[in-house]
Amino acid sequence: MAFIINAFGRFEKRTLFMSLLVAFAAGSAAYHPAAWMNTLFLDTLGIEMNAVNLPRPSTAAYSAFVGINEEFLKCLITYLIIKDSNNYQTPLQGYVYAASAGLGFAVLENIYYLGGLNIQMLLMRLFISTPLHIVLALIWAAGINSAKFRGCGFLKCTAAYVFVSAALHGTYNYQAIYARTMGESAVKTLTVLAVTTVTAFFFIRHHKNR
Repeated sequence: MAFIINAFGRFEKRTLFMSLLVAFAAGSAAYHPAAWMNTLFLDTLGIEMNAVNLPRPSTAAYSAFVGINEEFLKCLITYLIIKDSNNYQTPLQGYVYAASAGLGFAVLENIYYLGGLNIQMLLMRLFISTPLHIVLALIWAAGINSAKFRGCGFLKCTAAYVFVSAALHGTYNYQAIYARTMGESAVKTLTVLAVTTVTAFFFIRHHKNR
């Protein structure tokens, strides 16, 4: 969040209060239907995610579905909450609110998984998965800013950005599932996080200079 604020300039207090609201409202509103649809997709494929040696095609399909499902819902719900707000007047605010939604979503997801995680997995969720949700949101934030300030339709403006964030999200999930060791999982998921971060800030700088 601090990088975004620094990239665009002064941060207003009203944006802080709105970002807290978005973190709770958008994070919660996106997480619960996303979790339900993820589970429904698993049941449809007959996959038990606690099983070992999962079929790669089914896991790839599930990873892709999770990416599209979660990123689209976060993007849509965030836009619906903020699009007519008096506290959404600049692209900076759009990025901050999107990042807040990603953070709120990740916090709820971490709470859900808390009981079944060992310390290594918990650390990976805190320091890799949580930042990933934030930077993924920064990618589709460029789309909601276009929808807000360029006046094009929501789907037209956001589709490509949601696709990019969903592809990166799905890649992260797939690599995490098929890593053979905790160390391999950390290396692969950190690589995805690094690529996602570079992609997000490319979009931020590109839109800032337009």
